[in-house]
Amino acid sequence: MAVKDLTLLDDDNCFACGSGNPIGLKLKFRLDRENGTAVTETVIADHFNGWKGAVHGGIITTLLDEIMVYACTSSGWFTVTGTIEVKFHKPVPTEELLTVKGRIEENRGRSILTSATLELKGQVLASAKAVLIPVKFDENSMDSISERLID
Repeated sequence: MAVKDLTLLDDDNCFACGSGNPIGLKLKFRLDRENGTAVTETVIADHFNGWKGAVHGGIITTLLDEIMVYACTSSGWFTVTGTIEVKFHKPVPTEELLTVKGRIEENRGRSILTSATLELKGQVLASAKAVLIPVKFDENSMDSISERLID
């Protein structure tokens, strides 16, 4: 079977940030263009657990991946993930307010190195590093995603 060419199109159905996805996380972000950072806060419902009361590792990885993508978006770059390395430090509880932070570490032109943490009350429960691949630059990136931003 041949692989189809895929045009990257934002149809507002993203599992992490799309408001049009009925089962998605519907994340909203605070972006800092000067520092290349992004932050989101969220409560993960227990139907996204792995073990009872603990967020599934795939959801944790999704949160860390998405925040690093939005850190790049803060500087105008729309990206896709090339590689990601996640470290699970402690179980992440469901039904608690979590803070997820991402930042650009280095823009190498053809790739952007990023890092992220997932925290509960200031304690890091998971962290990640990723290499993101720029696919499009938009000077007005904040305008195109304004419905996903928190002032």
